[in-house]
Amino acid sequence: MTCGAVIPAAGQARRFGNGDKTVTHLCDRPVLEWSLRAMIEAGDLHQIVVVVSDENQFQVIDLITSLQSPIPISTARGGALRMDSVRAGIDALDPACELVLIHDAARPLVTPDLIRDTIAAGRTHGAAIPSTPVTDTIKRIDNEVVMGTVDRSELAAVQTPQVFRREWLMHAYSALPSGREATDESSILEIAGYPVHIVPGDSTNIKLTESSDVAIAEALLREREA
Repeated sequence: MTCGAVIPAAGQARRFGNGDKTVTHLCDRPVLEWSLRAMIEAGDLHQIVVVVSDENQFQVIDLITSLQSPIPISTARGGALRMDSVRAGIDALDPACELVLIHDAARPLVTPDLIRDTIAAGRTHGAAIPSTPVTDTIKRIDNEVVMGTVDRSELAAVQTPQVFRREWLMHAYSALPSGREATDESSILEIAGYPVHIVPGDSTNIKLTESSDVAIAEALLREREA
């Protein structure tokens, strides 16, 4: 099954501070470049679409041009919500792409191995997402009062990339109740009743949420190179 990738990179990143984290430099490369290079190295993608904003579109286009990728990489204009941006990216994919890989631009430490593993699981199961065990103790709270402790053996922290059959994903979008939002695409498939398979994630595949996360990511990258 042919797989195409969508990288939503049109978000506002309000918690990140000044600047667009997609094009912020991480070890002398834009954050987005790290994900794109991992996808190119994975070698299991037919096409990549980066969903951009008005503010970063020209920087992203310049980056794509500089990479001279053997895999076609193009851009699509993002929407008001993440779901809208992902839909725009899917619409820009070649109809031959039966699988869709969705990866947050803010996860620059994704590895080619994790990309390949998730695509393979998506081909087998129809929907696959990487996850890592929850190691912290999790409490339910109400008005700053602890109401109980959650059994963390039943919990998982979910990452991207996430891979889905295109037809499943599009049906799940159409079946989503009006006004309902989801923080990731696997949630949309869950609501529609599709089974989502778990693959082992990578603890270093962190998401850049605040500007301080850049220093952590740079330390992890230097450790990898060493």
